[in-house]
Amino acid sequence: MGAILTIGSVSLVTALLIAGHFSFISLEERMETQMFEEYEYMRTKDLDEISAIKMGYLAIFLTEIDLERSREMLDRIVEMQRETGEIGSTVNGKLTTGLCVFSLIVGHEKIGEEAYREAALKGGAFLVGEIEKWKTINEIKITEISQDARHSGRPRSSLECYYWTSPNDLGIMALGLGALVPYDSRYAVYAEELGDALYNMQLANGGWYDGYTRIPIRRDQSSWYVVMAMLGLWQCYRTTGNERYRESLVEARGWMEQMWDDGSVYDIFADEENLTAALSEGRVIGIPDDLRCDYERYEETNERDYVARSDHTAYYGEHSFLLAHALLIYLGIEIDRYPLKKTVAHILETKDEDPSNWFLLSLWLVLTRDKYSPV
Repeated sequence: MGAILTIGSVSLVTALLIAGHFSFISLEERMETQMFEEYEYMRTKDLDEISAIKMGYLAIFLTEIDLERSREMLDRIVEMQRETGEIGSTVNGKLTTGLCVFSLIVGHEKIGEEAYREAALKGGAFLVGEIEKWKTINEIKITEISQDARHSGRPRSSLECYYWTSPNDLGIMALGLGALVPYDSRYAVYAEELGDALYNMQLANGGWYDGYTRIPIRRDQSSWYVVMAMLGLWQCYRTTGNERYRESLVEARGWMEQMWDDGSVYDIFADEENLTAALSEGRVIGIPDDLRCDYERYEETNERDYVARSDHTAYYGEHSFLLAHALLIYLGIEIDRYPLKKTVAHILETKDEDPSNWFLLSLWLVLTRDKYSPV
């Protein structure tokens, strides 16, 4: 990995990037440089304005730039933890807790604070409880639409049954539980159970359905759900070295690549029935040439509208594409660099001042890639 640049040289390189003169700079160097740009924005950010899950992503990112600021955020996460071990919002405590458990372990390994390890293990116990509850409450339910999964419509447990399960939940929980394995081996069983469920639920095209197939609109495939499933498989591969998780990541890369559109990335691979219904209801902006669409949701109705192609959604497709490839770069898996370079350039031209969680995580993954040691 190239040496970390000084703040002065970062300013010069950033100016060149903005001017478009970056052909001599590698993708990794460009992303390392961008870390300092994002740090300048967030180093004075009011923590009272930040959600628990955003705090988790920021704390991970800052472990490589500002340990004191990272410590401040991790301390806040510990303060937010409930007696049950859950962290953050109760809307979907599995997601926030899974991410924050990973964040706490990264912080513990970098800073050495035992309180972070203890809080992470407590969060892991909460996640295990949720998994056991999941399996107890939900029977195996087979739906016709899940025939295209690797399990060929024959799920082994309710965890890998699309009727009940969202792959994003499994992915983020696996991310947290896999990080705990070196500290408590019992978590290996649960991390692998989630990794196997994700592997078995993967569709023939390399993606995953958004979630509960009993709800028609969830039969779409979206870039942000696919990349959350990839996060779990990435962690399971790091933890176990099982080659089928790596194979699954490569297949998911193929799904992401077919969503690429010369720099920008479509958000949704729409279910034909959902798109037809949206067309009949007048909820499609533009006439799509195929089933790849951008996504727009109105908070008042929670309806999903489809946009044939626009730039109004930069966080979903482009940032998911970047994170998916950053996971592979971290593991040393070969990627096609041309689409990624164009996507990074597109993100830098269009992103908001407030960096997305996945943009921050992508930068951290690329910066720390040489620290990975295969199992």
